[in-house]
Amino acid sequence: MKKIFCWVLMMLNVGTNVHAFDPDQIQIHGFVSQGYLISDNNDYMWTETEDGSFQFNEMGINFATQLTDDLRVGLQFLSRDLGEIGNNEVELDWAFADYHFRDWLGLRVGRMKLRYGFYNQSRDIDAARTWILLPMSVYDELTRELYTSVTGIGIYGEIHGGLSYEFQIGPFDLDEKSGLAKMTSDPAREDLISIDSESDNLVLGLEWKTPLEGLKIGATYKKEESSVEANTLEIPPVPISRNNKAKITTGSVEYAYEDFVFSAEYRHRELNIRMGERTLVKDRCEEGYYAAVQYRFTDWLELGSYYAVIYADKDDKNGDGYEARGLPREEAWQKDIALSARFDINDYWIFKLESHFMDGLYRVDYDPSDPEDQWILFAAKMTFSF
Repeated sequence: MKKIFCWVLMMLNVGTNVHAFDPDQIQIHGFVSQGYLISDNNDYMWTETEDGSFQFNEMGINFATQLTDDLRVGLQFLSRDLGEIGNNEVELDWAFADYHFRDWLGLRVGRMKLRYGFYNQSRDIDAARTWILLPMSVYDELTRELYTSVTGIGIYGEIHGGLSYEFQIGPFDLDEKSGLAKMTSDPAREDLISIDSESDNLVLGLEWKTPLEGLKIGATYKKEESSVEANTLEIPPVPISRNNKAKITTGSVEYAYEDFVFSAEYRHRELNIRMGERTLVKDRCEEGYYAAVQYRFTDWLELGSYYAVIYADKDDKNGDGYEARGLPREEAWQKDIALSARFDINDYWIFKLESHFMDGLYRVDYDPSDPEDQWILFAAKMTFSF
């Protein structure tokens, strides 16, 4: 992270020496948001939502400038908190140099937003969407670190007839406070040592703005690998390692017509999890999708709704495998009907309200003695942007 930051500062300094650089040309933007989550049953997203929680906030500031007609550099610092995840630590969200050679060829180097679905690259920008929570069936908050950014090289461009592409390669950063670390370690039995990425992310994205005005279609492919190392709390401790490999394919469609926006996305995630040096290997394919609609009534009011579904294993949608292990079969899925209201108070302030009518216990912290598979989550969020 420090190397990237110094590199960006060096680029700005080079720009100052080579060109008649005006500091007033630096664009500075930022945002601060505070949310509240409460559910009538179960805790959600590593947050004590059943008791109500204000541990749901984000803050960011970014700097960018155009050094030449073709070269742009910038960086953003981000801090977020979601229950046990994030804890308001300031991180370098992105920092890259972007050189645009031709319409069909551009190059980015540094730490860049990862291409995934239609809305991942604008995920931090609350003002860019109606929803408080993007559909978890595609944009999982618990493993958000896997999709935030990639440090490496990106190549992009528009080929012909509205068809554009983007290719990215490089590692991603994970730590012991990430959602993935908490999901793949057992705090009652293990002492987490480290979590890291041992191989490169490989990402390919395609998007086609069709001849029909307002209609665009896209697809992304992502290959990832991460590892977790831990010690058991036994004496003497026993080392444990997990290696997680995944291949994620998404398909996306969006159609904007007058004040309506219709969208739908599908995610297919192949998982391979190896436990230590043993031959125990767990393979499954996670499947998720959603369909959404939103409508802008006035300059200050926008309403939206989506229906999202995710299955832990597309070959066990009824949860027979969970029931065979003595677990509620409802752990096999999560279904979500969301209703959202966005109020644009002025150019800087946005307030949102959202209700989620949930069915299922996949990735939900529930009371084993009395599991409630149908429950409601309510969210509120205020955001200031500049």
